[in-house]
Amino acid sequence: MPYCPQCFIEYLEGTAQCEDCGGDLVPGSPPEAPPPIEIGDAKDMKLVSVRVFSGGTAQMDADLARNILRAQGIPCVLPGETSAKLLPVLDVPLLVREEDAERAARVLEEYLDTDTTAGTEEADSI
Repeated sequence: MPYCPQCFIEYLEGTAQCEDCGGDLVPGSPPEAPPPIEIGDAKDMKLVSVRVFSGGTAQMDADLARNILRAQGIPCVLPGETSAKLLPVLDVPLLVREEDAERAARVLEEYLDTDTTAGTEEADSI
């Protein structure tokens, strides 16, 4: 079954593009987990919140965003992810190093905030 190399989501045979990010799917199964990225010595590092997820899908959305950033080589952490599993209404912040915050925000905006249905709706109305 094909999967998205950016989001690590598996799709049914015959699907060509990822429904979340629009990327081309590759054959096979996704890896068990994205390769770990070391954050380094945390003493002198400042972590900032790049996005906060909330509601019933907060943990799933935060996991997807974390996988996207890791695939782009941006180290990130999800503090409180165990709390969100117990109470899905809690906020789940996605933290990155301060020096990665601007790039991480752009990457997440590109993948998560792009309206992929606009092109298909326009094509349907023609």
